[in-house]
Amino acid sequence: MRRNVMFSLMFLPDMKLLNHNKIYAIIIATLLVLFAYAQQSGNTNIASQRKALEQQRKDLVKKIQETKKVLQETKNKQTKTLADLKLITRQIENREKVINTVINEIAVIERQILEQQSVINALRDDITRLKQEYGKSISGAYKQRNVYDKVLFIFSSQSFNQALKRVEYLNQLGDYRKRQAELILHTQNQIITELNELIANKREKQGLIVMKAEEKKELEVDKKEESEVLIKLQDREKELRRILAENERAARKLNEAIGDLIQKEISAARKKEEESRKTNPSAGANKTKPSENAKATKSSNEMYLTPDALRLSNDFENNKNSLPWPVERGMIAEKFGTHAHPTLKGVMINNNGVDIQTQEGATVRAVFSGTVKNIFSIPGMGKIVLISHGKYYTAYAKLASVDVKEGQKVDTKQNIGRVLTNDEGETEVHFEIWKVQQKQNPEDWLKN
Repeated sequence: MRRNVMFSLMFLPDMKLLNHNKIYAIIIATLLVLFAYAQQSGNTNIASQRKALEQQRKDLVKKIQETKKVLQETKNKQTKTLADLKLITRQIENREKVINTVINEIAVIERQILEQQSVINALRDDITRLKQEYGKSISGAYKQRNVYDKVLFIFSSQSFNQALKRVEYLNQLGDYRKRQAELILHTQNQIITELNELIANKREKQGLIVMKAEEKKELEVDKKEESEVLIKLQDREKELRRILAENERAARKLNEAIGDLIQKEISAARKKEEESRKTNPSAGANKTKPSENAKATKSSNEMYLTPDALRLSNDFENNKNSLPWPVERGMIAEKFGTHAHPTLKGVMINNNGVDIQTQEGATVRAVFSGTVKNIFSIPGMGKIVLISHGKYYTAYAKLASVDVKEGQKVDTKQNIGRVLTNDEGETEVHFEIWKVQQKQNPEDWLKN
């Protein structure tokens, strides 16, 4: 009887201790899960930022490498041209973008390092507490090993119900210790994982710091070269003004030619549609239904489209910002729109497309499937190919030779000719995109 009383007295505080420890273990486990989830969400956000910045940096570095190849071909020329200046200026812009991107990458990594250090510190605190609790549990069990003799503890019960409760208690005690050991092991593994990631991030940060320093050195070299070329070109102001005037005349003629050709396409499509309606009114009515793919239009700048042409237009639109470049390698030397002349003060120039400098003899290719509508020549613009993509048109100027014929269907990336190299050694293709009569910025359409 006395022994039973002792077991009963020992049972009550142990249950309290067990319940306390069990609750504590559950809290720790829950906090670890929530902590891991929050950490994973934060890491996912940071990882996506790092991935975007890394891709941006790689794209810029690729552009720099392409520009260096083009510049290398013209490095030994005696006379520096505007095209050289434009390329060097674009190179400087891209280097500055690379440096800014690297700075942003370093900032993201530093933030990640701080968060990882905080995680590691928190995990170390958790494992210290877990080990202390586990130690207390083992120590208590050792001190009371006579009391905790399982068989004696169970068979000393005063009733069957009490025996069941003591069995349940012993099972809970074993489960609690097992969970504590698992939590300790899991936390230790988390610390190791975080430490490895922390080391990797610190190494990557150091690599980016070195890259930033190298890019700054290259930037200074490019700026020095830009200054030298600018001085040389300023000595040729009279000649540059003459070249500018010739380029503007050629650009106007090209603009008028493309506009007239597209207008003829519109008129021909409208005439064909009107004749079709006269011949077959019911078919014409069906064609103009919005549910069908051919649309009647009200504006003189719009055009009737066959179902195939409308599908082609939609496909072209769906590929915005992902069209391949008209040359395999190149760099945009002059952008779309109105901007200041690089050397002539107070002079503004307007570009209806983009000028892409490339390597001598480079192949020019179609950026999308379509039909060759016109091939013509303009002094200063070389040969020009106009390709229709439904209501969209792409124009490729400054070609030395053409490998396609009018009316020929072409596929995406199909060769249509070779780029022209002018008397000054400039090798560039002029590229435009029109939506019926509306000029588009090619950079919004080409793949970055």
